[in-house]
Amino acid sequence: MATLDELFDTAEDRLRTAAATSSPDRAASVAHLDRFLSTLAESLGPGDRNATQSYVTDDLVFHLGQARDALRSVQRLLPPPGTVPSESHLLDASAAVDAVRDVIRSHRGPDLTPLSAYAYALTTGPAHHYLTRRCAELAWGAAQVASALAQDTLDPSAVAAFADVHLFLSKASVFGRDGTRDADAGIGALSLTLPVYPVQADSADRTQDVPAYLAEDCDRLSRAAFETLHHRSEHRVSGSDLQQLARWTAMQRLLAGRVLLRAAEELPDQAAASLRQSAVALRESAQAWQKSAAAWHRIVDIADPRSHPKLPAPSYEIVRRGQVVRLPQVLPHPSSVIARTAAVRVGQLLYGPEWRPETTTRPDPRKGAEILSDTRGPGAWAAAVYRLPATGWQLALAAPQAVSQARGGLVTDVFEQQAPGLPGVKNHRFRPIAPQQLEALAAPYKAILPSEQASAASLLDIADQTGTPVPRALLDAAAHRSLAATAAQGWTRPQKTAARPAQPGLRQPQPQLRPRRRAL
Repeated sequence: MATLDELFDTAEDRLRTAAATSSPDRAASVAHLDRFLSTLAESLGPGDRNATQSYVTDDLVFHLGQARDALRSVQRLLPPPGTVPSESHLLDASAAVDAVRDVIRSHRGPDLTPLSAYAYALTTGPAHHYLTRRCAELAWGAAQVASALAQDTLDPSAVAAFADVHLFLSKASVFGRDGTRDADAGIGALSLTLPVYPVQADSADRTQDVPAYLAEDCDRLSRAAFETLHHRSEHRVSGSDLQQLARWTAMQRLLAGRVLLRAAEELPDQAAASLRQSAVALRESAQAWQKSAAAWHRIVDIADPRSHPKLPAPSYEIVRRGQVVRLPQVLPHPSSVIARTAAVRVGQLLYGPEWRPETTTRPDPRKGAEILSDTRGPGAWAAAVYRLPATGWQLALAAPQAVSQARGGLVTDVFEQQAPGLPGVKNHRFRPIAPQQLEALAAPYKAILPSEQASAASLLDIADQTGTPVPRALLDAAAHRSLAATAAQGWTRPQKTAARPAQPGLRQPQPQLRPRRRAL
């Protein structure tokens, strides 16, 4: 999926091409330039009715409006557009800016309700200044297009109007870039938020596409965690879902660690040591997830009893009286299906496209050279795997909330974990769990948070050592701080004993920020 940085870069590239290409129809190109400036101004408008724009953004929009007025003067002086097909570079630039607006709007619902943790990161002043700065850079590119269109223009009035367009766009660019030095560059890694809908892995999928598919799965899981944490999902996460989610998440990390170990066989000792260290961190994270799944042993969610202890066969008397009851068939929550899909994708990279978790025998892993070729090197694979613990942290943060929502239907057949029976009520094998057992279900998820942090930090170290940028880490750090303010937890990077330059991802502890009511 394209990020904001990639979309803005695409628009800049199209503007440079348009400025360097002779237009076959000057009037049509002027109309396309006017449309581009209109799209640029609309992308800077506030997305929240209660939000206020900064003066820098207001000045930029004002100068864009003046440039459009001057372009209308040019259109009145030029002959109407002809039938010759005009170049499409300006239209492509407008489409890229439209896509920027779509990406931003995708993180809020029709009523502007946040749909992801990254919607809060977009409300800060530095985040808004990032958009203003990138739009100011596009204004400079549009000024160059206006200068190119003014060349060989015979009408002196049209030349003067083109000069006004260039002047206003130059002012917009200079003032916009000068007033946005505090722009948050991490916002540039934002991509379109995806619905919580599983897309199954297929044996026809190419192994070199696994990192991209894995990023999409992590985006879906991140949104599922946000919806659970804020009670915004109509499909409740059940106890069975939490069990399955924990097991598949643990498998993801085990398989990803084995991929690192396999790749380490092809690298020098120092680089291989970093990969093996990350594999150990991922294994510890997997163990923490397995402990959270084990806490559900002999506990059943009667609303979704897919995961339950083995029940004895019904007696002859029960069958004769027709009192045999089938357990309800409940659709699993999409997050548990997505977690399984992510595990399958990592397994495909390690064992081949045909691998599935249900395989009875473990096949031979692929060669490390093939894996490194598909992942474009250890740094790129570390940056891709980083998304797993970064998203897992969000899932672990939301899991206690899911446990709390399911507490009314949780029962157990272990006497020590049962709540006292009600007077006059016949004792049954399964009875509601005791309050202390409910706390024991939520406790393992707290241990997952530091282990996921350690895994993410070790993977970012690999990316740093190989010179691979991970701009997503800055965006995740901002989103995790907003989630931490909601759940009273923290997202910090473990401090090292050796002095090293600060990584651009998981920052040191910072004061928790309350999101300001400023939207895009």
